[in-house]
Amino acid sequence: MFKYDKNNAIKEYISKGEKRYMFKIYVGINPETHKKSVTTRRGFKTPAAANAEFRKIEARVKNDKYVFKLTDSPALTFHQAYLKWFSESYRTTVQSSTIYKTKQIFDCHILPEIGSIPLNEITPKLLQPIVNRWADKYAKLNIVSRYANRVFKYAYTINLITSNPFDHVLLPERQISNNGSTVNDNFFSASELEKFTRYLVKNYNTDNTGEIDFTHATYFIVMAYTGMRKGELLALNWSDINFNNVTIDINKTLAMNEFGKLSTQPPKWLSYRTIDINNLVLKILKQYKSYKMTIDNNSDLIFPNEKGSWLNLGKPNNWLDSIIEQGNAYFKTTYNLTNDAYFKGFVHRITPHGLRHTHATWLFEQDSTITPKAVQERLGHKNISVTMDIYTHVTSNQKDKLKSALDVNFD
Repeated sequence: MFKYDKNNAIKEYISKGEKRYMFKIYVGINPETHKKSVTTRRGFKTPAAANAEFRKIEARVKNDKYVFKLTDSPALTFHQAYLKWFSESYRTTVQSSTIYKTKQIFDCHILPEIGSIPLNEITPKLLQPIVNRWADKYAKLNIVSRYANRVFKYAYTINLITSNPFDHVLLPERQISNNGSTVNDNFFSASELEKFTRYLVKNYNTDNTGEIDFTHATYFIVMAYTGMRKGELLALNWSDINFNNVTIDINKTLAMNEFGKLSTQPPKWLSYRTIDINNLVLKILKQYKSYKMTIDNNSDLIFPNEKGSWLNLGKPNNWLDSIIEQGNAYFKTTYNLTNDAYFKGFVHRITPHGLRHTHATWLFEQDSTITPKAVQERLGHKNISVTMDIYTHVTSNQKDKLKSALDVNFD
């Protein structure tokens, strides 16, 4: 076998009676096998052509830009790549509750669509209609797509694929209503919060004989005027309430662990905080504590189940739906009887989480000198940008009100 004199790695061989040239070159540690890897190139008609390709590969290796081809390792399906990403890159970076939610997203939405498809067969054309369906089905805009894209980015980073198909997929934008606001307004306006609170206060009773269950009324009044997360409130103990200092110590949250079991964990984003409470919250918590002392229940939890343990995380959603349904029926009946404009409408449907947005909106509207930073710390937002989105919404409404106040009509 003849050695090319300008590059000893290039060798001559005979293929189907004709001269051809080949070479072998060391290309580094294969990230898939974690072993030293040598690649072979054959079929060059001239030594110069073989040498040119050798030098290209040599330069890529030297600059850490060599891409291991999929043929160097078995082709993985998206499901297999997801398992690698989950165990090697993702699992240790998030809380147990987030792991559980992530598994649900993949198991329910992503894997049924693309789990069995080999990575190198997933194209932008294949993904686009799937991404459109995810955007329609899932409440949080594009969250499913973002998780899927994280797997593709990981696969690209470790050279399982040579390009990320998501780079060429268009993510649908959130629908905008005619008045310019997002369709999903998951919060109460100031007037709705006033109606909601007044309805709760007038319809609960300390002996639990009112139209609204005393526990439900207490839960939502505390949530609306503290901005606490649903799980933080369900994990709250009486020992976390300081009635003398009029504060609540938020030091844990209730969440599903990665095995689908309820457990207490640090508050989201490690947002430990002690917050002040207003007179309404203080009053109802004192009344509620006295009421709970009359019940044979030794639990330190403020909102326990019948066994003195944690309530299911879905309970507050059911409670709120029921209260809003009852309130709408009550307001409709009262308006028909009295024609009082106050009862023309109650509140629109929101989720318990929407009361956090409601609380932030209420704070900004109560006092224009309250800073977004102060609200961020009170609500335990990870990023100031989340708080600023609410602040911008409130100030935009104020500008609209100012514009209306400036209008003068002399007709």
